Amino acid sequence: MDFLKLIRSFEDLLFELLCWLIYYPRTLWLVVRHPLRMIDYSNHEQTDADEEQYTDTLSPPLLLLITLGLLHGLELGLNTQHIQAHNAVGAMVVGSDENLILWRSFVYGLLPLFAALHVVRRKRQPLERKYLRPPFFGQCYLVSVYALMVAIATMTTQHASPERWVIGQSAVGLATLWYLWVQSMLFRTMLYMRPLRAWGGAILVFVAALSAAILIALLTLGR
Repeated sequence: MDFLKLIRSFEDLLFELLCWLIYYPRTLWLVVRHPLRMIDYSNHEQTDADEEQYTDTLSPPLLLLITLGLLHGLELGLNTQHIQAHNAVGAMVVGSDENLILWRSFVYGLLPLFAALHVVRRKRQPLERKYLRPPFFGQCYLVSVYALMVAIATMTTQHASPERWVIGQSAVGLATLWYLWVQSMLFRTMLYMRPLRAWGGAILVFVAALSAAILIALLTLGR
C-alpha cells in the first residue's frame, strides 16, 4: 500500500511539473498583457476552496519562485552571477543554488509584502494573515514580471561596453517605471486614491521595500 502511494505521489509530481511547461508561459504572458486584471483574478481565486484555486494558471508565489529559478539558471549559463559573500551567512547563501534562489525569493518578496501591508493599512483592516494574503499573492504576479525585466536588462550589460551599460540601466529604469505605474493604477482602483496620491503611495512602498532589501543584503552577505 505504501509503495502504491509512493507511485501515486510520483505521478502527481510528474504531472504537475510537466504542466508548468504550459502554465508558466501562459501565466507570465497574461500578467504582462493584463497585470491589473490578473491581480483581480488572484484576489478572486483566494475566495475559492484550496483545490479550486489557480486551476488554469500558476499561483503567484510559485510564478515568482520559478521565474527566479530560471533566471538563476540563465545567469549560470551566461556566467553573469557575481554575488559575493563576506561572512559565514553569506557564504551559506551563495554556496548553494537552492539557498540563493530562496534568498532572492525572500528579498523580492519584500515588494509584495510591503504593498500588501500598505493596502491593509489604507483599508483600516486588522493586521492579520487573512487580510494580508490576498494582496500579497496578487502582488507576486506583478513582481514576477518586474524581476524578469530587471534581471534580463542587468545580465545583458555584464562585461559590455559603456554604451550597452547605459542602455541596460535605462531598461532597468523603464521596468521600474512600469512597475510603479501598474502599482499606482492598482492603488487608484483598489484604494480609491487620486492619481497623485496613488503614485506617491507606489513610490513610498517601493522605496521602503528596496531599503529593507538593501539592509537584508548587507546583513546576510556582508560588505
